[in-house]
Amino acid sequence: MTTILNTHQPALSGHYFVTGNDTEIGKTTTTANLVKALAEQGNSVYAIKPVTAGLESSDTGEPFSDDAKRINSFANVHPPIEAIAPIRLGTPCSPHIAAEIDGVTLTAEQITAWTQQTLQDYPADTVLIEGAGGWFTPINRTQTLADVAVALNCPVIVVVGVKLGSLNHAMLTLQAVWQSGLEVALVVFNKLAADTPFFDEQVAWLCDYISGEASQYQLVTPQFMSQDFLRC
Repeated sequence: MTTILNTHQPALSGHYFVTGNDTEIGKTTTTANLVKALAEQGNSVYAIKPVTAGLESSDTGEPFSDDAKRINSFANVHPPIEAIAPIRLGTPCSPHIAAEIDGVTLTAEQITAWTQQTLQDYPADTVLIEGAGGWFTPINRTQTLADVAVALNCPVIVVVGVKLGSLNHAMLTLQAVWQSGLEVALVVFNKLAADTPFFDEQVAWLCDYISGEASQYQLVTPQFMSQDFLRC
């Protein structure tokens, strides 16, 4: 029988890339919750948001990344903002468009190098590296964040927003991760609305599917976690 963990139980040590089966499915909230749970377990932990598109303004008028701030609300290691959010783009849209608007050139090599530098300069038991949008979110005309994840070569956490159509989107995302040569460490199922139809049935089916498919790509079955996004 598949074990579904709650938000206090994940067993994660090392570096992980966090992606999702879609945008606006609770990836940032999930990253923050995982940081909190790992800190409560006694781990040194923080999160990196290498690329963020869409900035807020502080009381003094200074732009800042709300996502980078949120995912580190419960961190107990505190690198400077330049280390945890090195690329802060102004327009809330796909990074490759936001970069063109801001006159910034993004490359997978550049993003990977900055992330690796932060990991080296600020070691911790666990570091979560949150992507933007989904697995194949473009950063320029030829590269996506998947290229960054592959270059970092760390296990992947897949966040699934459970709704109509999410089974197909989740399966495509998982297959893409596996086919890139990376392992899936954890799959998080987010309930996006109180009245999400057949939430438990969808999660049960995905757990069975993932458990069966994972054996073709990795030795250890991914962990599974479920949470009510409305209460995050």
